[in-house]
Amino acid sequence: MLFAAVLSAWVQYAADGKPHVRALAPQTCPAAVTYAGGSARMRLRAGAAAGFDEVVCDAQIPPAARNVRLENLRLSSPAEAPRRIVVLGDTGCRMSEWEQQNCGDLADWPFPKIARAIAKTHPDLLVHIGDYYYRETNCLQGVKDCVNRWGDTSHSWNADWFWPAKPLFASAPLVLVRGNHEDCERGGPAWFRYLDGAETVTPCVAGAVDGAPPWAVSFGSLRIVVNDSSADPSDAKPDPARIAFYQTSYWKAQALAAGAGEAWFVTHRPPYANTNETQALVQSGWKLTPFAAVLAGHVHDFEAINVAGYPPIVINGESGDDLDPAGSTAKYLQEETNGGRPVYALASPAPYATQQFGFAVYEKMLGGWRISLRDVDGIERRVCALAKGSVSCL
Repeated sequence: MLFAAVLSAWVQYAADGKPHVRALAPQTCPAAVTYAGGSARMRLRAGAAAGFDEVVCDAQIPPAARNVRLENLRLSSPAEAPRRIVVLGDTGCRMSEWEQQNCGDLADWPFPKIARAIAKTHPDLLVHIGDYYYRETNCLQGVKDCVNRWGDTSHSWNADWFWPAKPLFASAPLVLVRGNHEDCERGGPAWFRYLDGAETVTPCVAGAVDGAPPWAVSFGSLRIVVNDSSADPSDAKPDPARIAFYQTSYWKAQALAAGAGEAWFVTHRPPYANTNETQALVQSGWKLTPFAAVLAGHVHDFEAINVAGYPPIVINGESGDDLDPAGSTAKYLQEETNGGRPVYALASPAPYATQQFGFAVYEKMLGGWRISLRDVDGIERRVCALAKGSVSCL
């Protein structure tokens, strides 16, 4: 049997809440995805275009599909009731005019090593909190493994995401969140082409108030609601159009969470540390109920923060890009004001933060989740608990 060459393939949850197989191929899509007892025909999602050498293919598969295969590749099965969820984010290698990582040095950009360590934990589900693409300019002379792999193109996305993430694709299905590096000023066209959850590719318009509506996927008693906070002009400057966008998104997110046994609000920007999101919450009078927790990234550290009157927030932004000072989100949320008065107050237990590359393994326990913080080798370095509307690090 002759096979079309598949460059990369993975299982992700789309905006319809269903698992889909996505694949990259040089010229034509493979005919079908097979699974125990059935198959699903692949359709062309996006053809080759300027800067993008391959075609993107998609097929929806049943939530209970097992032994999923695309030609000679064995893919992960969908997650029906995940008990081990790995959360990671901000994974790309920074190449910009003001900052450069050495993309060929695992000590400086450890995401390829982190991806292998994640696969060894045998997760049921992977949640990427956003920011995949960082290679915005060519690298400095003498820096390894990055020359001419920059810009919003196949080459840079392969280098930042598809090649190093292959161990993840083989290990578990993904929930993918759009980050600010995937806004239409930077990596937006490739995001909508490759990873966005919509059925069709959304045209990217730089400068527009763009953003996808929230969507949800249910895993037994857990419902994950994904909220797009990527295309914000500023974390600190109020923007009426963006505030209105967040208000509309928030009401939809609240409706999506209704009736869930447990619901997580999953987004890229920490809503408590963003002026436009804060104003949307204040003006609508909403405190993110009925969500049990907020998961975010954007800030490059790990933080576990309890906020009085709001769900706790966990920051998972430590998986590849240059790290930020530990505790930045807790600092920023205390600076958010409305009419000169603080909006948020920290609650007990006190915030915990760490500045170290790695990822987090959320393991289902009686009454909540055990959060195992892992280093780049997958070694546990701290344990936190998320339960009963609170997060604490032991």
